Amino acid sequence: MLTYIAHNTAREIHSARQVIFHDILTLDSVHNQLTWHPGNIVIPLNDAQKRFFNCLLMKVTSKQQIISIVWNERAYGISDNNYHQLLFQSRALLKRHKLPDGLLVTIPYHGVRLNEDLLLSSAKAYS
Repeated sequence: MLTYIAHNTAREIHSARQVIFHDILTLDSVHNQLTWHPGNIVIPLNDAQKRFFNCLLMKVTSKQQIISIVWNERAYGISDNNYHQLLFQSRALLKRHKLPDGLLVTIPYHGVRLNEDLLLSSAKAYS
């Protein structure tokens, strides 16, 4: 059953053209960009970052599922180091574009999630 869910989730993530979080954050998979609407900030993404943020916005939090989706057919040759490097680079990318620290939260022994409460409260601060 878990494999079935993972395959369906991967298919949905790879086919999603745009994912919107409460009109605050939009992932545009066609143009490889993440837009934070309260600050009118557009962040260019590489393909791995695009798939990573797509996972988070679609509530995929498991490290193994994220690795499988982000690196797709090459997932078996990907180490934990690749995952941690992507996470580090994604945090740095958000920081460079002045988004609040703590948007990506590590879940010990599981993976990572998007800090939705922080996103919502940060957006209200811009209002």
